[in-house]
Order: sequence, then C-alpha cells, then structure tokens
Amino acid sequence: MSTEIGAQSTLFPEADIVTVFEQPLSERIRNCLRLEHLFSAIRDGLDGETEWHARAGIVSTLEVCDLLTRTDIKGELIKELERHVAKITTLRNNPDVDQATLEGILADVVPLVSNLKSTACHPGATMRADELITQVKQRIAIPGGTCNFDLPAFHHWLCKPLAVRSAHLKNWLSDLVIIERAVSKVLKMLRESSSGRSLSVEDGLYQQQLDPALQYQLIRLTIDNTLDIFPEISGGKHRFVVRFFRQPDTKGRPVQAREVVKFNLQCCAI
Repeated sequence: MSTEIGAQSTLFPEADIVTVFEQPLSERIRNCLRLEHLFSAIRDGLDGETEWHARAGIVSTLEVCDLLTRTDIKGELIKELERHVAKITTLRNNPDVDQATLEGILADVVPLVSNLKSTACHPGATMRADELITQVKQRIAIPGGTCNFDLPAFHHWLCKPLAVRSAHLKNWLSDLVIIERAVSKVLKMLRESSSGRSLSVEDGLYQQQLDPALQYQLIRLTIDNTLDIFPEISGGKHRFVVRFFRQPDTKGRPVQAREVVKFNLQCCAI
C-alpha cells in the first residue's frame, strides 16, 4: 500500500508545489484578470456560511460594478471574443486542427457574443437599483463604515438565514454572470494558446523580444515553490523583462536572486 500511495503522489502532485505568476501586456487583459480575481472572491463569498463571507462577496460585487462603470468592459469583451472567433474560424478545414474542438469553441463563444450585444444586457443594473446595496456602497469607503451601528439595515440583513442571504446574493449577481462567463472564456482560450517552455537563467534576470505581429497579451511563469523565489515582470508588445527575487524576511526589501533559476514560460497570443 505504501508503494502504491507513493506512486500516486508522484503522478498527482499537490497543487501547491508550483505557483503561476501572470503579467498582462494589454489593458484589456489587465481588466479581465482583475475581474477574474473579483469573481473568485464573489464565488467564495457565495460558498461561505458566515456574515463575513457575505460581506466579502458584496464588497467584491460592488468592485465589479465600479469597474464596469469606469470602463466599457462589455464592449471590450465583445471586441476580444469577436477577434478570437475570427482567428479560430480561419482554422476551419486545417488538417492539423481538431475540428470537433474548434466547432465546440465556436458553439460556446458565438452565442455569448450575441448575448453581450443584446439590448437587454445591462450588467450591474440589479445592484444599482437596490436600496440596501446603495447604502452599503455609500459607506464602504469609510474605514469600519459598514459596522452595525452605522448600517442597521445591513446588520439586519446579515443576521438573516443563510438561504435568504444566498438568494439575495445570487439575484444581485444574476446580470453579472454573463461578464464572468465572457472573462472566463477569454482567459481560458488565451492561456491555452501556448504551451510552456522550460528555461533557466543566471543572475536572476531574463528578457525576451516579442513579435508585435503576433499580438502577445499575457506572460505566464510557473515556478517551483521550493525555490522560494518570485518574479517581477514588466513589458509591452515588443519585449518583456523578468527579474527574480527572494525575500526571506518580510521586514527587509526583496533582493535579486543570483543563482541559477529554473522556470516554465508561456507567451500567450491569439
């Protein structure tokens, strides 16, 4: 039994053995990554049972609505998905491409674009029309501004049964789900557009030129956690630079690694 368990652990390593670091190369993908982060927090809030989960879910949902208000996220997602559809469509009848997979992607993306373009699609409208959420939004920027004596109505809502809170949260999120789906689809296709390369560098520095014609949008680095190293990535559409750091004590500034660093690199473009 011990031998079998050991073999299985080798085949299926624990998820925390490596960490993936991502750097967007365009404002569109930067916003997608931010939204993905916020929707993860919202889903965590929906899955949780305490009032603190509900609070966190509402705060993250308000941040999504704020981002949608400040930026034409819906329009940018439509443009990005249409660009993906155009690229993928050119691969029809290509013998090196799995046509079933291609058609499956198009079957998912094309209706999603149509729904985003619909005149009935108004992401965030449900929350903006809710009086309780408006009260929370007005107080959220104040440190401790949503405690029970400041917002008794919110405190009353937080004390309701879990089923009631969950139903309200899902309703507030209902017209944002299409944005979540679109962001997830854009990032999934982009991340799967490139296979990784194993590289190693000395003196904690790596840089690479990029072909601007390929429209690279995302850099992904996968690093073994046992190295106890993290990267700082900077760049644009022509080149990017990675500096590897270690910070053994959070009280001190990070220092650049000087030994050989091995990592996996993906340069993602569609």
